[in-house]
Amino acid sequence: MKRTAFIMSLLMCAGFSFAKKSDVPTGPFHLRSTLKQIASIPMTTAEISAYMPEKKVLFVVGGENVLEVVDMADPAKPKKVSEVKLPGGASSVTVFGDLVAVSLLNNPEWKMGHVQVMRYNKKLEVLGKHELCYMPDMITFTPDGKNLLVACEGSPDETFTEDPEGGIGVLSVAGANTLASAADFVRAWRKPQKTLVGFGELDSLALMAKGVRKTGVKSFVQSLEPEYITVSKDSKTAWVSLQENNALVKFDVEAKKILDVYPLGYVDHSKPGFGLDIKKNKKIEIKNYPLRGLRQPDGISAFSAGGKTFVLTANEGSPVNDYKAWTDVTTPMMLSQNGVLDTSVFTAEVLEDVKNISVSNLERCNVAPDKTENGKCPYMYSFGTRSISIFDGETGHLMWDSGDAFEQAMALMAPDYFNWNSKKGKAKMDARSEDKGCEPENVTTGIVGDKRYAFVGLERTSGVAVFDITDVENGNTPKLEDFYLDPKDRGPEGILFISAENSPNGEPLLVVGYEYSKTLAVYAVK
Repeated sequence: MKRTAFIMSLLMCAGFSFAKKSDVPTGPFHLRSTLKQIASIPMTTAEISAYMPEKKVLFVVGGENVLEVVDMADPAKPKKVSEVKLPGGASSVTVFGDLVAVSLLNNPEWKMGHVQVMRYNKKLEVLGKHELCYMPDMITFTPDGKNLLVACEGSPDETFTEDPEGGIGVLSVAGANTLASAADFVRAWRKPQKTLVGFGELDSLALMAKGVRKTGVKSFVQSLEPEYITVSKDSKTAWVSLQENNALVKFDVEAKKILDVYPLGYVDHSKPGFGLDIKKNKKIEIKNYPLRGLRQPDGISAFSAGGKTFVLTANEGSPVNDYKAWTDVTTPMMLSQNGVLDTSVFTAEVLEDVKNISVSNLERCNVAPDKTENGKCPYMYSFGTRSISIFDGETGHLMWDSGDAFEQAMALMAPDYFNWNSKKGKAKMDARSEDKGCEPENVTTGIVGDKRYAFVGLERTSGVAVFDITDVENGNTPKLEDFYLDPKDRGPEGILFISAENSPNGEPLLVVGYEYSKTLAVYAVK
C-alpha cells in the first residue's frame, strides 16, 4: 500500500523561522473536530487506564504503589472515588467483566515481579498475587477473559551485572474443568495456571541476520525485552513488541508458543514524504537526510478487517543509553572518524547538518543484513521514526507508514509548539528536533459510525492524532483526520478507546492518561 500523499501547501518551503515571543499562545490547538475534550482532572498517577463498563468505573495506574478508581457515570464530570494501596509499583492495569489485574514491579525493578488479580464490587477483593516473571511491564486480558498476558521486560540493572531474561507470561483459566457460572469463573481466577514462555528456543543468528537487534553485553536471549502486547479479536493470537530489538513477536495464545519474530525495519528519511527536522535552531526545517529510522515501537494495537488482522505500531524509538556499562548510541562524527560512512554521501556539508543527532552504533554495512559492495554506509540509523505503521499480522509485511505527517501537522497547527519538550512544560519550539521529535508513544483503534480510527498519543509534543484507517484491507490509504493539543495536558502515556456500546453516555470516548502533567483527559469522538 502506498503511503498518504500528505502535502500541506503552506509548508512546501519549510525553513521559515519564528521570532522569539513572550506571548506564546496557550491553546488548545485543533486541526479539525473529530476530538472534543469534555473533561480533564488531576490524578496521583495518570498513565495507564482500563474501563469496566458494567460498573462505569475507570482504573488508573502509573508506576506508583496505588490504583486509582474514577467514577465515569458522567464522562464530562469524572470523579476520583478512591485510591487503593498496592504491594508494588503498578506498571499496567487491565479489566475483564468485574475482574481487575495489575502488574507489579519489584524494588529494584530487575527483580522478580508479580501480577495481582482482583474483583471489583464497590471495593476491590484480592483473588491472588502471583510471582510470574522479571519486570512485568504491560498486562492485558484476552478478549474472552480466559488468559492474562504479561510482557515480561527483564531489563538489566545499570551495570549489566543483573540482566534477567524477559519473556511472555501467561496466567490462564482456559483449562479449568468447570466455568459454567460467573462464580466458577471467578473461582478459577483464584488459582490460574502459570506459564512463562522464554526465548531460548529461537535461532538467534538467523534473527540477527534478518534485522532483530541484539543489545547489551549478555546473550541474545537476555537482550530481548518485551514491551507491549496486543491480542486478536478471537483471542487466539497475540503480538508482542520488542522495542529495543526493533521486532514484533507473533504468539499462539492457546499453545503458549512463539510462532515467529518479525524485524520491523526502518523508515528511509531520504525519501519524499518521510523527512524530519533534526536541527535545534528555532526553525521548522522538515527535510530529507540519508538516515534510516529504526521503528522500535512502544505501544501496539491489533485490529481485524476483511478476515485479516493488522498490527499498528507507535514508533517511539528506544536507544539503550541509560546504562553505565554499555550503550548502542554514538554520534555521526564518531562514525565518520571510524571510517564507517560512505564519504560520497556524507560530505562535510551533510555531516554538519546531522552532527547533533544520536545514531546507532550496532548496524554495520560490512555484514548482513546491511552489507554494501564497498562495506561503507550510505546511511546512518537513528532511533524512532516519528510515525506510526501498519503491519500484516500474519506475515509481518509492512502495509503503510505515516511518514512525516505528525511534524507537518504540528508545523501547520501549532508552530510555537513544534517539537517542543512537554516534559519540561516550557513552550520552546524545536527543542526535541535533534532527539526523536514527537515520540509516538501509544496507539489504539476504534469504530465510530462507519469509520475505523487509529488514535495516537505523542509523548513529547503531547498531541493526540486521529487517522482514518477505514478499508485499509482493501487498499485504502489512511489519512490524518484530526490532531488535538492542549499544552496543559502533557505526556500522553496510555490511550484508551471506549466504544459507544460500552460508553456510559452511549457516545464513543477516548481516555488519555498524561504522565507529565498527571492529568486524565476524556474526549468525545465524532
